[in-house]
Amino acid sequence: MIYPWQNTQWQQLMQQCEQNRLPHALLLYGDAGLGKAEFAHALAASLLCRDNTDTDSACGVCAACRLLAADTHPDLIVLRPEAAKKSTSKKPLLMIRIDTIRALCARMAMTSQFEGGYRIVVLENADRMNIEAANALLKTLEEPGGNSLLILTSSHPSRLPVTVVSRCQGLRFPRPDSSSVLPWLEAQGLAQAGLKLRLAHGAPLLALAQDADFAEARQQLSEALLANMKQAALSHATRLASLPNHQVLSWMLDWVSDLVRLRQVSASEARLVNEDQRKALQAYAAQLNNQRLFELYDQITGYIRAESIALNAELLWENLLLSWQGLKQ
Repeated sequence: MIYPWQNTQWQQLMQQCEQNRLPHALLLYGDAGLGKAEFAHALAASLLCRDNTDTDSACGVCAACRLLAADTHPDLIVLRPEAAKKSTSKKPLLMIRIDTIRALCARMAMTSQFEGGYRIVVLENADRMNIEAANALLKTLEEPGGNSLLILTSSHPSRLPVTVVSRCQGLRFPRPDSSSVLPWLEAQGLAQAGLKLRLAHGAPLLALAQDADFAEARQQLSEALLANMKQAALSHATRLASLPNHQVLSWMLDWVSDLVRLRQVSASEARLVNEDQRKALQAYAAQLNNQRLFELYDQITGYIRAESIALNAELLWENLLLSWQGLKQ
């Protein structure tokens, strides 16, 4: 599927195809929620389709397209981060490990199994490769063989080794302008599209994914942050620990960022992510210690960067809620 905000990138690659200048490795990068994986699969389908002479998109009816629809095309390999085979954790660490990459490299050494066409690898969230896996991929990235294409996607390209990035042609997916995305979101039936797009930092698919569970989780964070006493706030730590950690940390960072904005400019000029909490944020901002506010910002970003490390989520939230309560002068 190609989304409306991806037309520029699609046309760029289609032009390269027509000129036989398509690289052997692509890195699709940009914020989460912009549809990079969907774009990668649409590109793979277009290249593997045997009957799309009149259009850039896959026809959907040829033998190759039917195999793709059934997830059985022998020349398409899709890799995603997975939990370790022996993991018993309720929240396992999802990674792309060296054994998976070694198996991929062995398959890429073979020839095409379907009418001599492309062999394509879609490597989603490639920044989740551990260093051993990334090193094992280098030779295949450099010399994948004829009619081969490796498509890597990443929302955090800075986490990829330079050796991997340098072997790929980068294709950036910027956040689209909200004025062009809002009509599309509203056409999908999304209520409160403007607020949800702000909460998603301009990423349309993240905005679209905000369901009832999302609203309930955000409400739990709001209740914890608006609790008046430390003990009342700490009582929320267990519930917050049961929620998707990265998401809730990002929401709390938005609250802190909104407070910073309110401390720097007049309340009427401040553009807030949590616009629906403006009144509560304004009241809170008037009581804060600036140094502690920036220390909390650093504390949250540190936890976000450490998401690949197994942390005690309940202890993490107890520490954050204590720091939050300590913001007041």
